[in-house]
Amino acid sequence: MINKGITRTSYLISILGVSIIIFSLYTFFGFFNQAKIQNVLTGGRGNMLYVQLVNYVMPIVKVTSFDESDMAESTFSLKSGLLNYIGVNLTKPDEILKREISYFKVDNNSINYNNKSINVSNFQLKDGDITKNTGNSDSSNNANLNLPNQTYQVYNSKLKKNLDNSKPEILIYHSHTTESYGVYGKDNLDPTKNVCAVGDELAKTLSNDYGISVIHDTTIHNVLAYNSSYERSRETLNKYLSKYGDFKMIIDIHRDSDTNKNNVTTNIKGQNLGKFWFVMARNNPHFNNNMALVNSLLNTAKRDFPQLLINDGVFYYGHGIGAFNEDKSNNAFLLEMGAVSNTLEESKGTSKYVARMIAEYLNGKN
Repeated sequence: MINKGITRTSYLISILGVSIIIFSLYTFFGFFNQAKIQNVLTGGRGNMLYVQLVNYVMPIVKVTSFDESDMAESTFSLKSGLLNYIGVNLTKPDEILKREISYFKVDNNSINYNNKSINVSNFQLKDGDITKNTGNSDSSNNANLNLPNQTYQVYNSKLKKNLDNSKPEILIYHSHTTESYGVYGKDNLDPTKNVCAVGDELAKTLSNDYGISVIHDTTIHNVLAYNSSYERSRETLNKYLSKYGDFKMIIDIHRDSDTNKNNVTTNIKGQNLGKFWFVMARNNPHFNNNMALVNSLLNTAKRDFPQLLINDGVFYYGHGIGAFNEDKSNNAFLLEMGAVSNTLEESKGTSKYVARMIAEYLNGKN
């Protein structure tokens, strides 16, 4: 004899189980499709924060899926969504690292690297984050270039003026501060091995060889919140604008992501050099003013060293993230010097030419 109560209960349990399975499948595939759509919209980059930090701490873990060729930082991925579901928030790697990796201590404003505290978030005018050259030494930059019998001399002494640090003319900073080169990897916290070293070389050349006062800020903007890199660098920029007023040039220096070295390398009189180009955002109320400055610089480059330009020398974005902060000044632009496939020395060598290009614009009119 069949117990109808038990049969009815079993039936209800079966229906409930099937419903849960259908709902779970619907939710999963809906979630997956949303992630897939978002992945297309953002260029397939995914969130790199935790991966980036873990690679610094545990170099044996090598993850190379990060691609910033379109510079459109993503805010969503299926991986991050699933990890968030189980309590791992990729946008807050400090919490994860504090819990899992004792070596890598992260607080709200700094990280510890090689027993040194590095500023990564809130802006402060600290001497350790700024290179402001005095021009006391006269560098012989052309000696390192080793360009025998060259018809074009990189350094032009006629463009040099007396250095006046009372009013800095150029601000150099880095929205993606840890971008690096060659054997140093895609990202590196050491400022002597990443894009800061290229910015430092450019700052020294401008001040020592041409008497142009430069502030070089090395605040790290892209570690604790990579998706907010431009928002954080905008805070840095705002504080400098508030302190000094506008600059004659505001340069956000990056490196290109092209992994094909043939595309981004040239040889001038025996020395390999990393190519450069400007990245400009059209979603900017004074885009035309920014481009007027960039075109003036490009005219010099195309005349004197066109082989150093990537393609035509400028890449346009219809909608750059926060307009790449180029909306903050008529004199602001983003400059990519060298690429991830270049060596650091190749990219630093390029700074001599970029400095000459800038000196032509600023000092050639005097």
